[in-house]
Amino acid sequence: MNLKRLSNRRKYKNNVDAIRYTVDFSYGLNQEQLQERKTSGLVNTSQTRVGKSYWNIVYANVFSFFNVLLYIIAAAMIIVGYFGGLFFLVILFSNMFIGLYQDIRAKRMVEKLQLVTSPKAKVIREGKQTTIAVSEIVLDDIILLQNGDQVSADGIVMSGELSVNESLLTGESYTVKKSVGLQVLGGSYVTSGKAYVQVNRIGRDTFINQLQEKARAFKRPKSKLLGAINGLFKTIGAFVFLTGALMILSNIYQGIDVVTSVKAVSGSLVSMIPSGMYLLTSMTLAVAVFNLGKKRTLVQEMYAIEMLARTDVICIDKTGTITDGTMALDEIKIIDENFNKEKIKVLLGSFFYATKDESSTVQAIIDTCPLNETYKSIGVIPFNSADKLSAVSFERVGSFVVGAANFVLDKKEYAKISDLESEYMSRGLRVLLLAHSDEAIKGSRLPKKVFPVALLIIKDRIREDVSTTLEWFKNNGVQIKVISGDHPTTVGEICQSVGVLGAEDPVSLAGLSDEDVGMLAMTKTVFGRVTPEQKEVIVNKLKSDNKTVAMIGDGVNDILALKHADCSVAMASGSEATRHVAHMVLLDSNFNALPSVVQEGRRVINNLQRTWSLFLVKTIFTIALTLTFLIAAVVSPRTTQVSYPFSTQNMYVWEIATIGVAAFFLAMQPNYAKVKGTFMSNVILRAFPAAIVMILQVLAFFAMYAFEGVYHGTTDVVYKQTAVVMSFLTMDFFSFVILFRVCFPFNRYRVILFSTLFVLASGVVALSAYMRWNLFDVDFRYLETINIQQLFFINIGAIPVYLLLDFVFGRLARSRKYY
Repeated sequence: MNLKRLSNRRKYKNNVDAIRYTVDFSYGLNQEQLQERKTSGLVNTSQTRVGKSYWNIVYANVFSFFNVLLYIIAAAMIIVGYFGGLFFLVILFSNMFIGLYQDIRAKRMVEKLQLVTSPKAKVIREGKQTTIAVSEIVLDDIILLQNGDQVSADGIVMSGELSVNESLLTGESYTVKKSVGLQVLGGSYVTSGKAYVQVNRIGRDTFINQLQEKARAFKRPKSKLLGAINGLFKTIGAFVFLTGALMILSNIYQGIDVVTSVKAVSGSLVSMIPSGMYLLTSMTLAVAVFNLGKKRTLVQEMYAIEMLARTDVICIDKTGTITDGTMALDEIKIIDENFNKEKIKVLLGSFFYATKDESSTVQAIIDTCPLNETYKSIGVIPFNSADKLSAVSFERVGSFVVGAANFVLDKKEYAKISDLESEYMSRGLRVLLLAHSDEAIKGSRLPKKVFPVALLIIKDRIREDVSTTLEWFKNNGVQIKVISGDHPTTVGEICQSVGVLGAEDPVSLAGLSDEDVGMLAMTKTVFGRVTPEQKEVIVNKLKSDNKTVAMIGDGVNDILALKHADCSVAMASGSEATRHVAHMVLLDSNFNALPSVVQEGRRVINNLQRTWSLFLVKTIFTIALTLTFLIAAVVSPRTTQVSYPFSTQNMYVWEIATIGVAAFFLAMQPNYAKVKGTFMSNVILRAFPAAIVMILQVLAFFAMYAFEGVYHGTTDVVYKQTAVVMSFLTMDFFSFVILFRVCFPFNRYRVILFSTLFVLASGVVALSAYMRWNLFDVDFRYLETINIQQLFFINIGAIPVYLLLDFVFGRLARSRKYY
């Protein structure tokens, strides 16, 4: 080890300018060199940060578009001295602080869980192997790469050989051999082999950082909920600006004083803005992240909860899901009598010592056939998932191949053992072939003629209670697709034993075109001999049929499918690369925990659909009334001073009781029904009937007031304040009618919630009227006995109209397949 040129102890702009070390791969950097790297800033940067930063959490909760608009409105109200209408700030700040608390609590939970799954690297320093965080890798470190590892920094192979998949960088899905002297790229992942690599590019200069958003691990799910929020808020934002400007101009035209104008504009815009909707959504998802964290599930993308809740099809690999990922060598069935079991065990120990292959299958064999150097290898082909075999040439005894029999043997030789293989596979056992040839391996090519020596019978261990989990998915309308690299007969037998529908007819995808694979994906359930590329084809084909597809995986062969799934879930016990790709990570690697994750997602989406309609009724109502009074102001003489008649105080009962408090508690309710339809369509179709009925009632009161002004004594609504009070009471009463409908069907929780809110709100309104408090900016003295009778009959009559409209809109939705 020596320094090529002296260090000047400065931080370098990039790796190219940096001092380089010549390093022995078996010793690595010493402490002095390591310290020099850290001082010079030549340390690998953290590649991704899952979730929001604390600043982003504060910014999203405090400085959202509508919050800022409400701050401006509040400032205008303070300037003109209208302090009574500022109570909406209490609601705003309460929502804000609740949102901050829940987001920060969820983030802290995620950070704790990330300690379990944070990417690690094995490095050689001063002759010792050490496991460190990838962010601690320095330039010229020696890293040890093995099967399943994701390459954390670019480097040169110093010793050994690897097969790597660079599809996350290049788009090419085939494996690439990396021998001594060749470059290994950050962001690729190891499919087989073992090598010592000297890091030559780190941090921002690596492929893994240059392309992390485009090609590497993380892809945000296409959330319908997020799309609905963004679309709705853009639409409402446009209305707010347009109507706000028009109201100001209209009030100027009508000659209305500044204080009255501010009260009218603030009353309209504050009611129009569903600011609590965004905070409720964020808070509800944050609570879900926290709840899932307590269930040992790391959520790396919040909106993936929604996509898993909407899932129609779950694609799983047999290994690690139906089975627990561990195996045992159950039997060695000798075919060639020239070999006995003891000799085969020694040969297998030498074989896997030479290949350095690492997998659960290999481990099962090694447990029975310990690694040894009895036979000296002279050529090696490490295992490749595409070829499904590995091979070794030994001195004096020829070459041996271990792999899938139909990939190793020609048709003639395979025919001799196929019946025996099928017999074992029909019992759900995994079968590998040990074959022999007197010829040596040439490069990466097998000998032309190989002969069977023995069948290696390997048994999977099936997870406890997996049948119950699969039954749950079946009963909840979620289809299971099992896609495995194993023989279809083996996969089919295991799937049948745990109750997978369609497992009696497994199919092999070996050698099939993408078109054929896509056709089979629509009709079959259990697939064997599936390549990583074919897993991707299956996922994309199901998505093209308007299915919401979740992919569960644990190995590097699942990565392509995980990247294209609507929701991807990784097992923590799987490869590091797989965990990077996934939207969620099951920290206990327990497939049986998935129903509780789906239920949490369904609770969130179903409850948000239920509660969003409460917010949207008020928004639709306010927009329609504002536009109506704007038109009236334009067509009316200037002396009439027509303007929007409601202030922020008029909406307090509706805003606080039947929207804010009710929505918060309803969003926490269990609700595990399957999510149906388009989120926004569901919400709008629930909101419109109520909004229409309330708009008609309020307009009726003001029409009665206008009619009374022309034909005295006909409607008994003599004063404008009478129409305002009647409208106020109608909005309050009918908001409870809407809440009643949203709570239906009632359970004990909803009965208590509804009853409590109704009694409290009614009591406060009654007390305010009796004590003549100005809590709601209405004067109940303008309300005569006849007006109370009118209120009663109009509201009672409006209820069946609302229920009829709700029924009609529901039928319309179902006929248009929204549900």
